[in-house]
Amino acid sequence: MNQYNNQSRSNRRKTNSVYRHDDGRSGFLTVLLFYVLPFIVVNGLIFFLVTARPKGEVTINESSDYISTTMELKIKSLLPLKTMELALDGTPIEVTKTGSKTYTAILTTNGMLEIKLTCFNKMKTILYEQVNVLDDTPPATKDTVIEDGILSFRLEDSQSGVDFSSISACDEDDPEILPLSIDRSTGLVTFEIQKENLAVTAKDMIGNELHITFTPQGESIEETELDNEETEDPGTAEEDEESTGTQITD
Repeated sequence: MNQYNNQSRSNRRKTNSVYRHDDGRSGFLTVLLFYVLPFIVVNGLIFFLVTARPKGEVTINESSDYISTTMELKIKSLLPLKTMELALDGTPIEVTKTGSKTYTAILTTNGMLEIKLTCFNKMKTILYEQVNVLDDTPPATKDTVIEDGILSFRLEDSQSGVDFSSISACDEDDPEILPLSIDRSTGLVTFEIQKENLAVTAKDMIGNELHITFTPQGESIEETELDNEETEDPGTAEEDEESTGTQITD
């Protein structure tokens, strides 16, 4: 009988120990599932909603005519935008929504594109993209040579190309002088130049016009440089002429 009672008490102690262990594990799981994990999830979601910044991807497409191009903006963030502002060198740009998170705009000038995105949580992101696919410069002259009264130079335009039919010149006596020769494959142009300065004009294929003046001594000056000299202070210009004479840039 005593042996049976001892075994019963031992079994009851083991059973109670198992129950206490199960109760402790169940309580831990309850706290973890119903208190700790929801706390982490809710606070993580709040942190994301408060600190998430808008994200975007900008693409400047190639231009087929060198006059205009298209910009494409894709919004990569999950949260909705509150405002979006686009400006090219400070000038506002209108955009068109072409998809759920895609916007496009027509650009007609080169410059720095600035995009300001503001999320509904007031977090902001500023994107910058350089636009340089449009042709906004006239042809350039290279390899100028004057020999035996013949002026020769090459015209280059790396974007829309040179409009060779637009090349002409003038001097004090003749308002229109045509080139002696034009080599379209190399861009080499020749003119006869006498005692007077020769003012040459040439356009590229979209109308950007070059104005450049050649002297019989082989010096040249573009119209933009002439304009800058004319806008200088007259007193300063006179002092410069007295000290160094008129300066002409090759």
